[in-house]
Amino acid sequence: MSLSSFLDTLRSQRYSLLPTNSSPSSPDLLKTSSSTKKRLFQATAIGLVLLVITGYTLRSGGKNGVQKQVVDPYDQYTDPNFHSGYQSGEPLSPPEVDVGSEEPPTSSSGKSSTSNQIDTTSWGLTEEMGWRPPKVGLKDLGEVAESRYRLGFEAGEEGTREYYQRLYDFALALPMPLHSPLLSSLFYHSPPHYDAVVPSYPLSSGTRRPPTSMISYKYIHQTDKEFNLDNDLTKIWTEMNKPDGWELNFLDDNQAHEWMLKHFRKSDVSWAWDYMHRGVLKADFLRYLLPLIMGGVYSDVDTQPIRPIEQWGHNSVEYLDLSSTDGQAWKSKLSTNPAVIVGVDVDVHAYEGWENGWPRALGICQWTLSSSPSHPIFLDAVRRVVNATRVVETWENWRSAEIEKLLGEGREADAQELQNQHRDMAMNVMEWTGPGLFTDSVLSFLLARYNVTWHRLRGLNHPLRIGDVLILPITGFSPGGQPDFGAEGPDSVQANVLHNFRGSWKGDGARKK
Repeated sequence: MSLSSFLDTLRSQRYSLLPTNSSPSSPDLLKTSSSTKKRLFQATAIGLVLLVITGYTLRSGGKNGVQKQVVDPYDQYTDPNFHSGYQSGEPLSPPEVDVGSEEPPTSSSGKSSTSNQIDTTSWGLTEEMGWRPPKVGLKDLGEVAESRYRLGFEAGEEGTREYYQRLYDFALALPMPLHSPLLSSLFYHSPPHYDAVVPSYPLSSGTRRPPTSMISYKYIHQTDKEFNLDNDLTKIWTEMNKPDGWELNFLDDNQAHEWMLKHFRKSDVSWAWDYMHRGVLKADFLRYLLPLIMGGVYSDVDTQPIRPIEQWGHNSVEYLDLSSTDGQAWKSKLSTNPAVIVGVDVDVHAYEGWENGWPRALGICQWTLSSSPSHPIFLDAVRRVVNATRVVETWENWRSAEIEKLLGEGREADAQELQNQHRDMAMNVMEWTGPGLFTDSVLSFLLARYNVTWHRLRGLNHPLRIGDVLILPITGFSPGGQPDFGAEGPDSVQANVLHNFRGSWKGDGARKK
């Protein structure tokens, strides 16, 4: 069996996050209903209300040094007060004008960034409701782009149930103390339009659901080989966000290993961690594990914040209409602040040959990401990393057996050629732990929970709120960059983080095995 044939077979098996038949078909774009047409006609007749653009000023970073802080997140599961702070989201009033169209909103409502009220000036259409991509030079990227997404299930009820069942089974395989937060989160995040997607898993008696908003978990996570007291970027992160109560949780290599063992000892997670032969793989893995357990914000040590965390995504927010998945009362159930904030970092408009440089045509940034604890997106990312590691392990076992066979046949040259092939032949970093995998994790949740595909995120120039997930436009975490992607510069009101692309992982002393 050839190497390519073996990998194709392997990736279709149970461990694989790369099934050969996993390209998700986009939900059928239904024709606009008569009621929607009527609302759109009324909206056209009335006209759009002129809005006032509210700018947000930067908070300057302090000059004080950063004190290394390593917090103990495990207390959140043993502290009896942990679940006592939950408050349901405030009911929302529908907008006076239905502005659900393909045209992006022009501004916010003028409320300050510290307001607890939700800006309800713009409700956006879903694909099912007749949304079409904005005319901003977006080329139809065809099957090449579609085939790059490896979600592992199809749109619709059957696929949604498959998605949640996988996460449920994986959560049960993790250490017992994690079962309650993870399984109850899956229950709370299950779509209401499908009955019994996952078994009911209520929180322990006497406890209440923990806060759902990301900004309730004020940790700024960073990792590196060792703590650098002279890193001015880390100082900016801490000083800019300290007034809002945020604290730094820095883990060096040894602390990261101890933290992982504390939460995941004798599990598939600890096995995958130990199996990884490169620092970049563990760094990627950790950026999913930390938000899953602790919540908060993870950002690489070579990133620079442009504005405070609690000002992210407050300008010209579009709220996706969820009536098709959550019923007509969906607005009253929407939390004030999102549970997850992530940003687009690849948005191919018409770039020729993009597939040779980026793993996905629409990619999600993973040098900066954020979440409340136990969210399905991050549970799925961890699951995919474990599965990808199993794929690599199985490939290595196959390689060893094949080398022995070739040597027995006297084919020393062929055996040596195979011996020189290493783990990257089975799985590159982008797919094993990197942005390709994380993009699939985000889009899998959006498809399973809200029936939203990657097409809905193309060409965004403003934040898009989809349920409890806030998607920032490419300018949010990736200002500037490739001109085809349409990002604005760091001075844009939508810019939040600047990545300096240190690229230390490229010379991390990778061990070839």
